[in-house]
Amino acid sequence: MVKIISQTVDTLKLHFYIKKSICEKTFQSYIDLVSSLSKLKDEARNIKSMNQDERYVKHYFGDNYFQIMATSIAGFSVVIKSRDVSIAFRKPKNTLSHTPIIKVEFRAEFLARMGYIACIKHVENLLKEYILNDYKIKVSEIHLATDIQGHEFSFLDFYRMKTRARSSEHFEDVTDVSQGSVYGQSRVFSGFWFGGGDYRFRLYNKTIEINKNKNKAFAKSMLWDKNPQFDVNKTVWRMEIQIRRAKLKTLINSDKRQLDGFEVVLNAIPDLWTKAMQNYQILDIDRYKVLDILSGYRVLKDGSKKILTKEAIKHFFRKSEPLSFWNELTVWNTHESNEIQTYKHLPTGSLEYVANSIKSVLSTMGKHYGRIDETTLVRAFRDCNRLNLDNKGVGIVEDSMLKQFDYFERVDYFVDNGVCDVPSTKHLQDSIISSVAKHSPHLFTGAFTKNLSERIEKYSFNRSWVNERFEEKPLIMERVLSAQVADYLF
Repeated sequence: MVKIISQTVDTLKLHFYIKKSICEKTFQSYIDLVSSLSKLKDEARNIKSMNQDERYVKHYFGDNYFQIMATSIAGFSVVIKSRDVSIAFRKPKNTLSHTPIIKVEFRAEFLARMGYIACIKHVENLLKEYILNDYKIKVSEIHLATDIQGHEFSFLDFYRMKTRARSSEHFEDVTDVSQGSVYGQSRVFSGFWFGGGDYRFRLYNKTIEINKNKNKAFAKSMLWDKNPQFDVNKTVWRMEIQIRRAKLKTLINSDKRQLDGFEVVLNAIPDLWTKAMQNYQILDIDRYKVLDILSGYRVLKDGSKKILTKEAIKHFFRKSEPLSFWNELTVWNTHESNEIQTYKHLPTGSLEYVANSIKSVLSTMGKHYGRIDETTLVRAFRDCNRLNLDNKGVGIVEDSMLKQFDYFERVDYFVDNGVCDVPSTKHLQDSIISSVAKHSPHLFTGAFTKNLSERIEKYSFNRSWVNERFEEKPLIMERVLSAQVADYLF
C-alpha cells in the first residue's frame, strides 16, 4: 500500500522589485547600503583561498549573522549568506528599473524546519527593518515535493510516463554488491526527470540521495519522523515539480487571476501540484508491452517479429490508466484544488522594443543599400512594400495592421474572460485605420493597396468604434464606413 510520508515546499526563490511609489529617500538609503556591502565584498576578495566558500567577511543585521561573499551571481552586485538563506543585491541606476533588485533563495533545511510561510515572514521582517521597506515580491522559482513509500519504481517506469514534455533523462546509482557483476558493482535505477527548466517533474530515490549526502538527512528528522506511518526499513521515493516564473506567468487560476503575484502563487500551491500530477502521469502499462516498446517490435505466437509503429505505441498509452495510487497523489496536504488554465502571454510594447526595431531596420538597410539616409529609407520602404505586394497581395502597412488586429482579438478574449494585466488598446483600436492613413508621411506612399482586403473591411466594421459612431442598420453602417475609410485613403 502506497503511503504519503510528507508534502513540502522544497525550494523557494523570490525576486523583490522597486515599487513605483517608492520615495527618493528610501531608494537612496538602499543604494548606500549596497555600496557599503560592496566595500566589504572587496575585502573578502582579498582573502586567499582556493575554496570560494571560505572567502567572506562577517556582517550582522541586528542579531542576524551573514557572510558577505567574495563572489556574486550574474546581474547582482553583492551576495550575503546565512545558514538559512542567500540574499543577492543589485544596485539599479534609478527607480524606473523593471528588473529585480533583490533575490532571496531559501535553504531546503530552513523550509523543512520552519515551513515556507514562517521563512518568508522572517526574511520580510529582516528586509523591512534593515534593508528596504517598500517593494513588491514575485515568485522566481518554487519546487513542490511529495515523499512516498510502498511502491518500488524501476527503469521501465521511465517509458510509462505520459507527458507532452520532450526533454527527459534517467539516472542510475552504483552500489557495492559483489554478486552484481564481475567487477563487484551493480547499477541501480535511482530516478528520472521530464520537462524543461521552467516546468520539470522529477522522480528519484530519496533514500539513496540521503545515504550519499548526509547534508540531506534533515528530510528524515524534520519531515518523515513526524509521520507515524513512516517505515525506516522501506525506500522513500520523492516526486518533485519545479516551476519557474516564466511558466507561472502563463497560468491563470479559477478566479481568472494570472499567477504572477506573490500571494496568488502561494495560494495556488495545491492547484499547481494537482495540475502537475495531471500533466505528468506514470501509466500502468504491463512490463511486456514496455519491453516491446524498448525493443521496437513484438514477438508473435508463431515466433515472427512485428515492428511497432508510432500509432501502435500511442495505442498502448491510450488504453492504459495511471497507476492505481496516482489519484491519491494529486491532493496536496488534504487541500482541495481548483482548476488552473494555461494561456499564451500577451506581449506588450515598450520603448526598448521600438528602439531595437529601429536599429535593426537601419543596420540591415545599410548592409543592403550601402548607405543610410532619408532617401534610402524611403526607397527601402517602397521596395519592401512592392515585395510584400508580390508575395502576399497586400502592402506592408496593411499587413502590419492585420497583425495588429490579431492582437486585438486576443486582447478581447482576455478581457472577456477576466484576465488581469491586459494592456489598454482602446484608443488604438478606435483609430488605427484613420490615424495611420491620415498621418502617414510620404514614406508610406503606395503602402496601401487600392482596395483594402476583405479582412480589414470586416474587422473594422465589427469594432466597437464603428458601433459607437453609427447607429444605423448594418447595411447603412457598412456604406458609411467604406466612405469614411475612402476619404482617408484615396
